[in-house]
Parts: sequence; structure tokens; C-alpha cells
Amino acid sequence: MALKNTSPYELGATLYMPILKPDALEYIAGTKVPKLRSMVLCLEDALLETHVLEGLDTLEKTLIRIGQVKAEAEDKHFPLVFVRPRNLEMAKRIAQMAGIHNIDGFVAPKVRPGDHEHWVTSVRDTDLYIMPTLETLEAFDVGAMTALRDEFLANAPDRILALRVGGNDLMSCLGLRRVGNTTLYEGPLLYAISMLMSVMKSKGFDLTAPVFEIIDDMKTLLQEVTRDVNFGFVGKTIIHPDQIDVVQNAFRVPEVDIEAAKKILDVDAPAVFKFGGSMCEPATHRSWAQRILSRASIYGIVPSEPQPSSDLVDTVPPRALD
Repeated sequence: MALKNTSPYELGATLYMPILKPDALEYIAGTKVPKLRSMVLCLEDALLETHVLEGLDTLEKTLIRIGQVKAEAEDKHFPLVFVRPRNLEMAKRIAQMAGIHNIDGFVAPKVRPGDHEHWVTSVRDTDLYIMPTLETLEAFDVGAMTALRDEFLANAPDRILALRVGGNDLMSCLGLRRVGNTTLYEGPLLYAISMLMSVMKSKGFDLTAPVFEIIDDMKTLLQEVTRDVNFGFVGKTIIHPDQIDVVQNAFRVPEVDIEAAKKILDVDAPAVFKFGGSMCEPATHRSWAQRILSRASIYGIVPSEPQPSSDLVDTVPPRALD
């Protein structure tokens, strides 16, 4: 079954929501928060064990209702919708539900080496994506993550829309929790996220950034998501609608980067040239340029101050690169 044609950049700010939240369908329909780009209906940590059966029943009714809502407004933008099952067995059960084709995929919790093949099997007869979550002790072990990456590569890698980094669970592994006024990049997870980005991204797997759970600290959230974007993450988990604009505006692309990307991708571009005060080298910057244009097509452009005419496009003399 053919997968949907979805860019990982379309995830944006991904809102996690308990499946039993009464107004969940209003978010899915786009009436509650029209700017929402993606959301996760959670049956794992956000659901008590005693409420599992009620959660599954609510989910099946919601899946059917999603199809009805989309049919009533075909030309309307709807957020991407994912379901986070409690475990693999629950995922298999959900995959058989009526209306399962009305969502976009599963968020697979606590994925360890040896798990991915089973998740692929659970969605084999659907068009669902999988977003494995890296949030166990193994995520601190480069050997384990290399083995997991190889497992991803060997088992339907096209099923993986993005890998999610579960910051709260990783902090829990260390007996810690997030605090305000401090970004992810100033805390103990810096090694882990750097390693995960290097191991996974180098083989083509995009990653989304962990949640910033201090809802009232928008200043630090902005600092963190700005670094997320520069670090290469394609989206960020959020837990409150107030975080949406801060996160998604950070993915807008400065106009100077758009201009640089277009010049880098120009078939007649020099091998090395100067633009916007920086060296551009198409042979090494092509992938960056392509991603910049993809991001801008979704989030738009931030106008920038015009560059002096003398700093537009100049071939860099070879001696300047010595």
C-alpha cells in the first residue's frame, strides 16, 4: 500500500493530547486551533491503566468521526494525526480498527533495538507512518543506537516519517526533570541529542526535538526552539497550544537564506562564491539549500535587511580558501 507523500517538516509543533480529552476532535477538525500542524492522540503515559478500554473505545469512535469531518470539508487543511499506543500489542489492535486510514501513523513509544521490525509488521497492511520514540536508557549508548539505526535501514525505512526524542523520559533515566530558564542545550541531554543527530541524521532519518514543559517560560522556549532549528530538528513536541506560534515561527526561513539556497542550487553557480557575508560551496551546501527551500515552502520567509551590492555574489579566489 502506497504511503502518503508527507514531508517531515510538515510536523511543526506536535501537540500531545490524551485520547480522553473531550474536545480532541475540535483540534483534529481545525476549529479549535487552526494553526496546528500535527497532533498525537496518546494512549500511553497520558492514560491510566484503568481507563485503557474506555480509551480504545473512544479512539475507534474518533477514527470514524475523523473520516466524516474530512468528507464534510474536503478543501480544508487538517493537522496530521498520529496515535501513540501503549505498546505493540495495542498497536496491532488499533491497526484493525474501522477508520484507521483516517490518521497518518503511529508514534511508537520506548523503541529499543529489536523492536522496529515488529512495529513495521503491525502497519504492513496500512498506509501509516511510524515515528519511533528514542526515550530509553539505550538512547545514551552509541552502540545501541547504531544497531537500532541499522535495523531502521533494513526494515522499511520509508515508513519512518521522523524519529522523536523523548526528553522527559531521558531526563527520568537520569533522575532529573526540566527546569525553567535553561534550554536543552545547557543541560545533561546535550550529549545524547548530539549523538542521536549524528548517528541517525547521517543516514537520512529526521528527528523532532523534545518538549519544553515549562509552559509559562516562552522566552526560554524561543531560545530553545531557535537552537533546535539550527541543530537540524524538523519539528518539536509541545504540550500546550500557546507554544504553537513560538515553535512554528522559528521554522520560518530568513530571506537571505532563501537567496543563498537558490544561488547554491543554480546550475551555473561558481564552485565557490561569497554571498551574504559567507562562503557558499554548492558541492557541500546543496543538501542544506534543498532543505531550506523545503522548509520555506511550508513555513514561509522572514524578510531580511538588503545586503550591500558589493556583498552579493562574488567568486572567492582560491587563495582565500587556504
